[in-house]
Amino acid sequence: MTRAFKIWLSGLLITALLASISVVWLDKPIAMLIHDAFGTRHFPDELVRSPRFSIPLASALVFVAFGLSAIIGRQFSKLETSVLLCGISVLAADVIKNQLKYVFGRTWPDSWGPGISSLIRDDVYGFHFFHSGRSYESFPSGHAAAVAAAATVLWIVFPKLRALYAICIVVADALLVLLNLHFVGDVVAGNFVGMSTGLFTVALCSPNFTAIQADIPKN
Repeated sequence: MTRAFKIWLSGLLITALLASISVVWLDKPIAMLIHDAFGTRHFPDELVRSPRFSIPLASALVFVAFGLSAIIGRQFSKLETSVLLCGISVLAADVIKNQLKYVFGRTWPDSWGPGISSLIRDDVYGFHFFHSGRSYESFPSGHAAAVAAAATVLWIVFPKLRALYAICIVVADALLVLLNLHFVGDVVAGNFVGMSTGLFTVALCSPNFTAIQADIPKN
């Protein structure tokens, strides 16, 4: 059993514990407190779902662009390779979180669009396992997963800036909770999904990654 696997397994257990604590004791009162303090923020459905703001779309475009460059014969720098790995990690996180949203079927803290069931507007709170529909896609947070997916790749490749990556994750999580777009438990689970895909991506690509970087000075 490798050290990396032990870290990942420990993270899974810690995430399960923290998410459970959040679901049972923290999520509902925090969401209500935020609503009482700041009110409801309305986010048009067109804005939330617009392809212009699609992280998976941006990652897919990066993947295609780098793929075309690779088959042409272009060699990538360390920074360029890390961008590619970030894109792959984010795409994997997006696919995985979509499946988990269907499995858990959790309703939202507040309604960000018409027809979206939530705690604040409809007094609906809980999980509806294997339930599809936009009202049941709160857990885990896709945005938290995407940020963590990219940050984890960079955490491994450029360790000198780890404090910056940690700040980015914390700020993204805080905004998602303070805007009542997600419960605390949602972002906890989303972080683990993103960190997992970041770790998996670097581990799976490490042979090619090492070969590409062999003659490139480390920053």
